[in-house]
Amino acid sequence: MKLSPEERKERKRESNKRYLQNMTEEQKEERKEYYKRRYQNMTEEQKEKKKEYLKRRYQNMTEEQKEERKEYYKRRYQNMTEEQKEKRKEYLKRRYQNRTEEQKNKTITHH
Repeated sequence: MKLSPEERKERKRESNKRYLQNMTEEQKEERKEYYKRRYQNMTEEQKEKKKEYLKRRYQNMTEEQKEERKEYYKRRYQNMTEEQKEKRKEYLKRRYQNRTEEQKNKTITHH
């Protein structure tokens, strides 16, 4: 039986989900470090391409997908430890301070 592209996509998604759930903490940590190094080793051009790709990907999401994403991040935040929440606050604070005035104004007008 031949699967439709959508069914193949769904199967792959489920398979990846199971794989990630079955990873040990050590494997998760290794994976996290790998992606961190990979991003650090990217050129500015590669980083820019990645940002553009993610931006287009988000714009092409359906409302349902956007809603799922919101729910995911909401649950993720709720499941964080106080220490993790504090680290996140500090990170966001530094990130906001490092923005240009134009970027800050853009954020203000969007909210």
